[in-house]
Amino acid sequence: MTAEDKATELPKGNTKDLKKYFSDLINDILHLEKGVDKKQTITEIKSKQSMSGANAWMLMCSIMIASIGLNLDSQAVIIGAMLISPLMSPILGIGLGVAINDKNALYHALLHFSAAIIIALVTSTIYFFVTPIDDLTPEITARTAPTFLDILIAIFGGIAGILSIARKDIATTLPGVAIATALMPPLCVAGFGLANAEWEIAIKAFYLFFLNTFFVAFATYVILRRMRFPYKVYSSPRERKKNIMFISVFSIMMIIPSILIFKTVFIKYQRKEKLKTFIEKAFTEDDSNYIDGYKLYPPENPDRLILKVYGTRINKSRIPELIEKLYVCGLSEIKSIEIISTTEIDLNKVNQMRADLSGLEDKLSTQLNQLTQENQLLFNSKNEAAIKEDFFSLDSTKFVKITQDLKLFYPDIQALSIAVTDYTDYKNTKSKMPAIILKFDKASDEQQEAIRSYIAKQYNLDTLKLVREM
Repeated sequence: MTAEDKATELPKGNTKDLKKYFSDLINDILHLEKGVDKKQTITEIKSKQSMSGANAWMLMCSIMIASIGLNLDSQAVIIGAMLISPLMSPILGIGLGVAINDKNALYHALLHFSAAIIIALVTSTIYFFVTPIDDLTPEITARTAPTFLDILIAIFGGIAGILSIARKDIATTLPGVAIATALMPPLCVAGFGLANAEWEIAIKAFYLFFLNTFFVAFATYVILRRMRFPYKVYSSPRERKKNIMFISVFSIMMIIPSILIFKTVFIKYQRKEKLKTFIEKAFTEDDSNYIDGYKLYPPENPDRLILKVYGTRINKSRIPELIEKLYVCGLSEIKSIEIISTTEIDLNKVNQMRADLSGLEDKLSTQLNQLTQENQLLFNSKNEAAIKEDFFSLDSTKFVKITQDLKLFYPDIQALSIAVTDYTDYKNTKSKMPAIILKFDKASDEQQEAIRSYIAKQYNLDTLKLVREM
């Protein structure tokens, strides 16, 4: 057994030995100074914080790439931009300057950090001013609601960042830290706000950037003090107390707005989940197919639900019932419901309906093929009367509903009728066959088959002939 194995072997002694073993283990886990070259760490942070020359160009390129990614709503492009950004270094430099009481290092870090902000804002503002695409994409919107959770990300990102610099064996984590803390995209969004005169967006995005920056630097300060980095200039107890007081007060000032924003975001999230529950409980699956969209209005303090629906299946007569279900689902603040009819066709829903009909046909066809010929004849003989009775009765109410549904999805249909035809296969076999007569000049083969399948499904028919009227 090697000396290393002996060191890690559990002691076989009394309780005192076990306590000492676990105490040493915990101390070893929390011992951050192990393997840290303090002098080299300070030198490296100072050398990389400069925002001149190549670093300035790297920052400019990364800001341009991130701005394009935000503009195109491409998360992959934004992540790529963050990987090449040198923005983390001057922030670590600020934390270092405060931690070791090096006012000269702090001054230079703040100077380079300010230069980085100017470069980023100018580059992103010029891009968003010039580009013809000025949509407020989800990636841009996501950087305008800083919350308390962003503080946690910044703190743990800052801890990982300074450890990756101080410990050479884990230096590969720094690119991941740059992505996690997301320092650069908020600056680009601030540029978007400036370019489009959207001052609220610019302020919120810059606040998110400053929030992340402060707590990354704060985490750096805490870890460096925990590692007992030497002060460059002796700090008296009074001066240390003054610094801690300043950092504490500033931290609280930074945290309060984020908590308030988080509260607002959380309330909106709860309201969204309650609304989703309401839609599931208030409408059947068939009714849901007629809902094109829904939203609460106004966005901040909503008191009205707007339903956008197809046709007249969901109409104003149901409003009292729906308001009662809103109350049950915890949305008592919603006092009214507005139902707006639309003639727009949601192609996704049309395609889904066609896919469902096609899938149903395939399933029935597969099941029928698995039966023997004898069972098929038995099945047909038992069900023929019921099937024909339903179709041959030509229920006008049902027919009206079917024609309304088809007209909704195929506005160019000119006429539709259903009938019972005499059928012979010229083998002395005569029978009655259900048929539909369709007048639809622009109908493709796919559309005709979709219409035939839909009507067959509504009348539970396994055989239905479609005749095209020219």
